[in-house]
Amino acid sequence: MIDNISRRSFIGLASVAAASLALGGCSSNASSSDGTSTVAGSKDAPTVRLGTTNDGHIFNAIADAQGYLAEEGVNVEVNVFSSSDDAFQALFSGKVDVLSNNGTNLPLTHIASGQDLTIYAGYMITGCMPIIAKAGTKWNGVEDLLGKTVACSGNEFAVFGPLYDAGHSMDEVTTIVLSNHADRVEAVRSGKADYAICGTSQNYNISQMPEVDVMCYCSDITPDYSCCRVASQQKFLDANAEGVTAMLRAWLRAQCWYEQNKDATAELVVKQTGSSLDYVHAYMDNEHYRLNLDPYRTSVERAWSWMGEMGLFPDTAKDVDIDEHIDTQLYKAALDACTEKYASESPEFYRKMNNIYADYDA
Repeated sequence: MIDNISRRSFIGLASVAAASLALGGCSSNASSSDGTSTVAGSKDAPTVRLGTTNDGHIFNAIADAQGYLAEEGVNVEVNVFSSSDDAFQALFSGKVDVLSNNGTNLPLTHIASGQDLTIYAGYMITGCMPIIAKAGTKWNGVEDLLGKTVACSGNEFAVFGPLYDAGHSMDEVTTIVLSNHADRVEAVRSGKADYAICGTSQNYNISQMPEVDVMCYCSDITPDYSCCRVASQQKFLDANAEGVTAMLRAWLRAQCWYEQNKDATAELVVKQTGSSLDYVHAYMDNEHYRLNLDPYRTSVERAWSWMGEMGLFPDTAKDVDIDEHIDTQLYKAALDACTEKYASESPEFYRKMNNIYADYDA
């Protein structure tokens, strides 16, 4: 059961409390937009307006710093927002073209509501999202949540979806809906909740709290569950395929650089966000923090199915074919071009990325 909130009110809640991760992950939902800057490219190159959050965007930052955007022939105008709600409002009003730091549940909720929105790449495939409890609590698996009180957003399909697969439902779990992840941690510390599902932003803080233990991570329960997705309106993609593909080529090269230079990337994130190096390493060094540009189509489809079972969509969702809102061909064009041109420099990386595409998108 859900504490102090109706099942249907989750539809609105999805935009208020979408699994908020920090620093290159899913955004929080605070308030207001902040500023713009344009990176790379030339006057004659196409310009893509990227809407991001205070978390920054690791791929774009690397692609700018390493000159990949300029080499691939695209300008990226970065528009910074403090909330996912503001970012989506800007997208649907035509003020930005691309979003990527807003999880999977928020794009899917907008698609379910009838919005013109297409997912065509990824940013994070799994976030470093811990499930915590008081120190000494034994963990046997996700069914330990049954009959317990969980502090969460209520839309964590990677955790609750497998319960549905096992024949259970949300009625067997009491959830305390808290959009602020620090409040979720405090709910466990105070005894108000038995467990809390937390965002990437809490990893450093949790590591400093001997009174709580990490039971597991969301990706232990659902591997490759699909975290932040790259999305745009289809009408923009139809008119700007060249610029979008160029951006994806630059970001794919940035992912390759990131995987080979994580310490340097951590320094870049510190410079970009003002966070401490210890804070950044607390999640970036964790195996559950996985950046990946692949769309992971089948993971998105699974998320769509679970969110429907959880009652997170409006009735209009029954008329939506989710496959019409997932495009893997723009990414495939970028992957093919980069493989042909750069695979000799990083053969293992491009072999891996082509195998992922074959397993999840083809």
